[in-house]
Amino acid sequence: MNMTYLLFIVPALLLSLYAQFKVKSTFNKYSKVRSSRGMSGAEVANTILRRNGMASTVSIEPIRGSLTDHYDPTVKALRLSEPVYGSNSISAIGVAAHEVGHAIQHQQQYGP
Repeated sequence: MNMTYLLFIVPALLLSLYAQFKVKSTFNKYSKVRSSRGMSGAEVANTILRRNGMASTVSIEPIRGSLTDHYDPTVKALRLSEPVYGSNSISAIGVAAHEVGHAIQHQQQYGP
């Protein structure tokens, strides 16, 4: 195996594993902190969509798994994982708001 190949692949792999660890540990830490409003991730997502005039065009659906949340622009569906959809934690609200951001970007045809 070419050593130059390993010189680039190993650090990239280690960095991605570290990033994944940090995301999961931060999510777990703040999943224990409840929001003061008591709104679930799905409720927050719906509120943000409604305030942007998108509640009737974007559906919010629960999806299995943890941190599997995503916005599907092909069917305009916001899919929130079980720990996000029904939870009123700071983590759930943050992830839900982040995913709604993708829906807003899609609706506004935002590009890099």
